[in-house]
Amino acid sequence: MVDPDRDDLAVIDYYDIVGPVMQKLWDDNFHFGYWDGPDDTSTVAVATDRFTDLVVDRLAAAPGDRVLDLGCGIGKPALRLARAAEVEVVGITISRDQVEQANDRARREGLAGRVSFQVADGTAMPFPDDSFDAVLAFESILHMDRGRALREVGRVLRPGGRLVATDLVERAAPDQVTPPANATFTPLPSLARYPDLLAESGLEPVELLDLTANTVHLSLARMMSASAEDQAAFAATMDPAQQQAVAAANMPLTAAVDLGCVLVVATATASGARS
Repeated sequence: MVDPDRDDLAVIDYYDIVGPVMQKLWDDNFHFGYWDGPDDTSTVAVATDRFTDLVVDRLAAAPGDRVLDLGCGIGKPALRLARAAEVEVVGITISRDQVEQANDRARREGLAGRVSFQVADGTAMPFPDDSFDAVLAFESILHMDRGRALREVGRVLRPGGRLVATDLVERAAPDQVTPPANATFTPLPSLARYPDLLAESGLEPVELLDLTANTVHLSLARMMSASAEDQAAFAATMDPAQQQAVAAANMPLTAAVDLGCVLVVATATASGARS
């Protein structure tokens, strides 16, 4: 089920258009990297895997747990999680192309028995209540209505189950916030607003960690420092209309007054967010 009130096609088109280019320039993890500091010379592949490992560690999944990857991309974090924690993972995304790539990847890596991917809407999931022991959401709910997505997380998590998410937030004062001016990002919440968002969704905050300095700032610096040859290759893959679409989709990264990245850890309450 796809929410008719959201421009899901814009999100799908963005990742179907930009995905192959991101893979070439930014590895198969469609999320920020984590660097120890400005002097950290790790590659993008190492830094994005490091961020995945940080999230997996916070997830604290036990062998045999059933984990949902909400907004799974082409599956690299889900497969890394499955290997590290010996869990079952179900990944969802609204992009059929990403689902095909992710399932192919699971088969190639010999993990199709424990890891699967399907087309589904994160704000209206096709799963019964209490279906998962844990939920991972890696820079994905920024494309969704956060309240609806978090309520769905609270519904499908078993009582005591854990959510670990990374999200973009505004760290500026409310009167300085610049809403995203495109269809792929929803308005960014303030960091201070996040505990209320969780509580309203049947989720109890455990940790809110501001990782901006290690993720957003350094990731954007590395994107901007890409070689002229790589930037030319990026532009050559798209026609003018597509280039405009990508520029508009990335506007929040430059228009936000004080863009931040938060790591969110929360647990489902006994009542959750049942319908």
